[in-house]
This record gives sequence, C-alpha cells and structure tokens, in this order.
Amino acid sequence: MNTTQVILGLILGIGVLIFLTVKLKVHAFFSLIGASVTFGLVSGMGMAKMLEAFTSGIGGTIAGIGVVIALGTVTGALLEKSGAAETMARTILKITGEKHAALGLAITGYFVSIPVFCDSAYVLLAPIAKRLSRDTKISMTTMAVSLAMGLHATHMLVPPTPGPLSVAGILNADLGMVICIGAIVSVPVTLAGYFVAKVLGKKYYYIPKDVQDVPETQNIPTPLMAFLPILTPIVLMLGKTIGDMTGIENGFMSFMNIVGEPVVALMIGLFIALITYFKIFPKDYSVWGFDGAFGEALKTAGQIVLIVGAGGAFGSVLKASPLQDILTNAFSGLEIGILAPFIIGFIFRTCVGSATVAMVTAATMISPLLDVLGMVTPMGRVIAMLACAAGGFMVYHGNDDFFWVVTSTSEMETSTAYKTLPLASIAQSMVALVMVFILKTILL
Repeated sequence: MNTTQVILGLILGIGVLIFLTVKLKVHAFFSLIGASVTFGLVSGMGMAKMLEAFTSGIGGTIAGIGVVIALGTVTGALLEKSGAAETMARTILKITGEKHAALGLAITGYFVSIPVFCDSAYVLLAPIAKRLSRDTKISMTTMAVSLAMGLHATHMLVPPTPGPLSVAGILNADLGMVICIGAIVSVPVTLAGYFVAKVLGKKYYYIPKDVQDVPETQNIPTPLMAFLPILTPIVLMLGKTIGDMTGIENGFMSFMNIVGEPVVALMIGLFIALITYFKIFPKDYSVWGFDGAFGEALKTAGQIVLIVGAGGAFGSVLKASPLQDILTNAFSGLEIGILAPFIIGFIFRTCVGSATVAMVTAATMISPLLDVLGMVTPMGRVIAMLACAAGGFMVYHGNDDFFWVVTSTSEMETSTAYKTLPLASIAQSMVALVMVFILKTILL
C-alpha cells in the first residue's frame, strides 16, 4: 500500500459514507460497510485484511458497548412508560426554566461524563433529552447536541477517561493539576457546544416522535424514584473510578470494583427502574416479556448496537491500515510550537475517528520536544496535554462510534447529524485552543 492510495482510499471511503447516508438515505449499517469496502479496495488493503479488521472491530465494539446500550435502552423504556422521564424533565425545567432546558442538559453532561464514558451516559440520558424536547417544543437537535457536547467536553479534558489520563501519563503531567485545569477549561468548551446547538437547532428543527405521552390520569414517580435509576449507576461507576485512581485495596473497594463495572451498575439501575415501574403499574407482569417494554426496547437496541458496532468497525479498518504510520511520519518533523500537538490531534481524530488515539499520538510525538517548546515545567506539561486534547476534539463524524450513539438514540437523521455534530466539535476545538493560548500567555 502506498501513501497516495491510502489517502485516496480514506477520502473516497468517507465520501461514500456521506453520499450513501445523506443523499441516498441508505441505512447507516450498510453505508458503513460500503465505506469500509471502498477504503479496503482503493487503499490496496485487500478484501481479506479489510474483512478481518471489520469483523474484529465490530466484535470488539459490540463487546464493549453492546450490553450497555441494551441495558440503557431498556432502562430508558421503563423510565418513559412509568412517567419517570416526565418527572425528571419537570424537575430540570423547574431548575433551569423552559428557555434554558438545553443548557441544563449540557451542564448535566459536563458532570456525568467525568466518571462515566460518554457513550454509556448518552444512552442513559437520551430519554430525558427527548422528553424535554417534546415538552418544551425546543428542537431535539438543540437538546441532542447540547447533551453530546457537554459529555464530549469533560470526556476529552478531565481524567479518569482514558484519553486525558493516558496523555497526562505520557507527558508526566501532575494528575491533580490536569483534573483541576481540565475541569475549568471544560466550562467554556461546554458552552461553545451549547451555543452552536442553539443556532443549529433552529435550522434543523425536529421533535422526537418516539416519546410516549403520559396520560393525565396516570400517577408519576417522585423525583427521588425517577432519578435513582440514573444516579445509582453513576455513583457506583464513580466509586470504582476513585478506587482505581487511589489504588486503595480493601473489601469495600473490591465490592465497588464489581458493582462499579458499567454492565453491573446499569443492571442495578435497570432493576431500580423496574421497581419504579411496578409502583405505577403493579400488575403489569408482561413488562419483561417479548411483547412488553423489555421486548420493544430490545428491538430498538439491536438496531442501535449494529450501527454503533459498524461505526467502530470502520474505525478499526482505518487503524489496521498504514494510515496511522503515514500520518505519524508526515507530522514527525513538525516544528510550529504548541500548534504541533493540536494539528496532530486534529488530523488523527478526523482520519481515524478515535479521540484517544489522536490525543495519545500527539502526546507521544511531542513528549521529546517539551524542552524545546518551553513546556517542561509542571504547568507547561498540563498546557501541552490540553493542546493535545484541543486537537483531538475535531472533527467528530461517522468513523467515531459516539457519533452513531448520538444519532441513533436521538432519532436524528444522519444528514442532520453530519450538518451539526462536526460543526459543534470544531467550535469546541477552537475554544479549547484559545484557552490553551490564554493559559500559556498567563502562566508560562
């Protein structure tokens, strides 16, 4: 495989993906297969190697998030049918007001994504976003992008998520400083996503259809019972995260390591949601059958899992090619100061689709140059880490499985997703870069 073929394959592969999903309205699962085949043939990768990478990628992605999506979707169905989503929406509206409901979602995403992977968090929170959109008549585009970008901000900038945690380790940056500074920088980055969401929501307006109206005669759960199925998994996963970071080993932390696993934590949340459901419908024993809420939700979850899995598989095909090595060689001699990690992160995120790969690659390449860049001080290392993350924010599109999680669970047209999510990620990236330069000017 030569460089020209690989780059051409990448361009044509992404072009085919956009053409099939946006223009021809082909189902995303088959469009992603088409993009992978195009890249495999044009790049010279060959069908055998492409298929091996695709099947391995889809298996790995589904193994990692498939059960999470299934559990989250069933929990969401129970929250909707019991009226818990309605209660949560009303509670958020009381705090934020109808006008700022989307901002409330962005702030929720900001906090939730610190201990919880943004994929899992979005699946959990999507029913609230849909209910808020339906109740307020604010575009679901605004709600979905606000929530996604709130989750995206801290996922990229605040450990213990793998990207910032790995980069902090590579650059030998103080973890406490990274968490504090990253949390501060995440605030304007979250707001950037929110403001873009407001503008784009007016242009690409839609209200979700798959939201069950709660009859006026039906009792609905209390705020405590409504929020418990979501808060409990978050607290359990946070407990495991704290244990992993502190290295404490005792009986309690061993217990937390088990119940804090996403699948176990979400199963506990589902069980609490089921208890809440039975408080409203005490005699509906069909709920867990094929024709009940469980069965209906799993039909939806199966489609989402396949789309997300195919998105991960496309990313896996790209990673299995020499693309990463080609990009690494192309940017290894880059000497443009603090813009170097930003540009490297941007190129890798756009081409490969993995934020973690983008950030880690940028950090690995600039690590030997910290002295030359004047970033060898403790604060300099933190700012270098932020520069890697700023580049890794964009461009977020169809080779990233989180793109398909957001699109599928929000009832968003793929064409709308392509016109909104990448733009929001670019805005976040630019704001993060500006913050890097401000911090560098003030603190170094």
